Amino acid sequence: MSQLEKDIAFCIDECDMADEEIGDMLRACERLGGIAVEYFCEEFIFITDEPDDIVRLHDDEYLNIAEFNAMWWEQ
Repeated sequence: MSQLEKDIAFCIDECDMADEEIGDMLRACERLGGIAVEYFCEEFIFITDEPDDIVRLHDDEYLNIAEFNAMWWEQ
């Protein structure tokens, strides 16, 4: 099975996406360098039924590039 077939199967079976959503996801992953849809979804997307979980699980300062650069690259 090709990577494209695996990506489409994941979109349908695991994410219950419609045709347009699958196309959007495939294009987004292609623009990111051809990464696998499953990898993208598992690493960067979380879905919850509890709105309070968003605040608990998402930290805007987790990977602050400006702060990182200030610590390590800018003198």
